[in-house]
Amino acid sequence: MTIVLLTLVAGSFLLLQAYRGQLTSNLDVSLEQQVADRVGLVDNGGDKSLLTTVLQDEAFVWIGDIDGNATAQGGAIFPLENPVPDPIGRVITVELLVEERKPDEIEVERMELRLASGQSSAGQVVLAGAELETIDETVGGLARLFAFAVPVMVAIVGALVWFITGRALQPVASIQERASSITGTTLFDRVPVPESGDEIEDLAHTVNDMLDRLESHDVAIRQFSSDASHELKSPVANIRALLETSSSSGNDWQSIKAKLTGETDRLGDLVDNLLFLASHLDEHRLVDAVPVSLDELLFAEAELVSATTSLRVDLSGIEPVTVVGSRTDLGRLVRNVVDNAVRHGDERIALSLSGEDAHAVVLTVADDGPGIPLEHRERVFERFTRLDESRARNDGGTGLGLSIVSQIAIAHGGDVRIDESDTLGGAAVEVRLRTRDFTNVTAPN
Repeated sequence: MTIVLLTLVAGSFLLLQAYRGQLTSNLDVSLEQQVADRVGLVDNGGDKSLLTTVLQDEAFVWIGDIDGNATAQGGAIFPLENPVPDPIGRVITVELLVEERKPDEIEVERMELRLASGQSSAGQVVLAGAELETIDETVGGLARLFAFAVPVMVAIVGALVWFITGRALQPVASIQERASSITGTTLFDRVPVPESGDEIEDLAHTVNDMLDRLESHDVAIRQFSSDASHELKSPVANIRALLETSSSSGNDWQSIKAKLTGETDRLGDLVDNLLFLASHLDEHRLVDAVPVSLDELLFAEAELVSATTSLRVDLSGIEPVTVVGSRTDLGRLVRNVVDNAVRHGDERIALSLSGEDAHAVVLTVADDGPGIPLEHRERVFERFTRLDESRARNDGGTGLGLSIVSQIAIAHGGDVRIDESDTLGGAAVEVRLRTRDFTNVTAPN
């Protein structure tokens, strides 16, 4: 409202100045015309005493010589001092001591006048003057009107703005009130959406979309916490049972020690996988992207399998391939896929790596095990999924390996799927990755 008030005050001031200028200009034209007419009549020998009729109130017409001696004059104002200006021929503002004759009195005062002058060919000076107080009174009346109207207009505009803005922002207040009441336990709630078709409706949709994402993330965290707690109970309970049922004899302790070592290893793997999932929960973005030689990772993993198991490893399908990504995460991806094949393979596993096209590669790990039924090939990528609960627990599986593989593949702009191996007959886990940089990869500093 301060800006509106200042704008109206400035506009009123400029309008008053323009109005004053127009009134003064009109007066000047009238005075100049009176002088011109009378100078012409004087040159034509007109009677000077008949040429002193004035056209304005508080004005005069004066005819005389250049020394100020009047030949004829008329009007309500009579100059008491020499009124002839220097130079003659322009309209100027002057102050003269005058005698103002009113119906009931005569006043002598110094008055500000607008004065036009002219001179006949015979040297006679003709003056026409008018008091400026009339213009001041007219402009002053308009200024007083503005002084009353401007505050009233500001008050009216303020009331309209308050009313219109209040109605326009009412949906915002409703959105704010509802949003402030939503907590971590009420993420299912949503803000009201006004059917206004403007930015406020877009804002409400945006807030609700954000709440949808937060609720989904909260559900994922809760499910993850529940699943993690359930998975951690099993090895912890086994370790406790082994300790409580063990005897103090040396032979018995060696057997218990081996079982405890297996359970602690399983517990360590589980905790490691849980930490990875917790740090990458629903985040498909890389922050440490570097060139990574996938063939080197596969050869290293194959060497470890050959040294620790009796399985034969076929490496004939590996081609040299470099991708852009996280070395740590890609190493985990390769290790988990190979571990999955080792757990389910009977005698052989096969590793292959080749370029699918100019921008993508395919990494495939196959085994000669029982394979995965078609109806379960999507479900195995869910966390803590085991198709054979007892065998998976006995061989150290946690149900997280393929879920981690899927998440890493998505983060690297790829995907993963399971098919049947044409050569070995078991399962074939196929991972597609991009070979070049992509939009959701942020290069390291």
